[in-house]
Amino acid sequence: MQFDHQGRHYHMIRASDLNREGMSLELHFGSRVVAEVFYSDVTKEFTISVFEQGLPLAVIELLISSARVGLLPAERVHGL
Repeated sequence: MQFDHQGRHYHMIRASDLNREGMSLELHFGSRVVAEVFYSDVTKEFTISVFEQGLPLAVIELLISSARVGLLPAERVHGL
């Protein structure tokens, strides 16, 4: 997903993380990862890491809401 906020271009990338046993949604500004939401298959919880200061709250809120929808395992989404 790509979007602009206040003249700045961001994009998100969903990635599987075998070492941490889960999936992440990374927020990129240019070539840098500036924040990440991680869903753990072990704990069944979301965590957020922010790597740069001063990110607009609206951008972080979009990252979180996108992660809540895009990182849930199929059994939770489809009730399996």
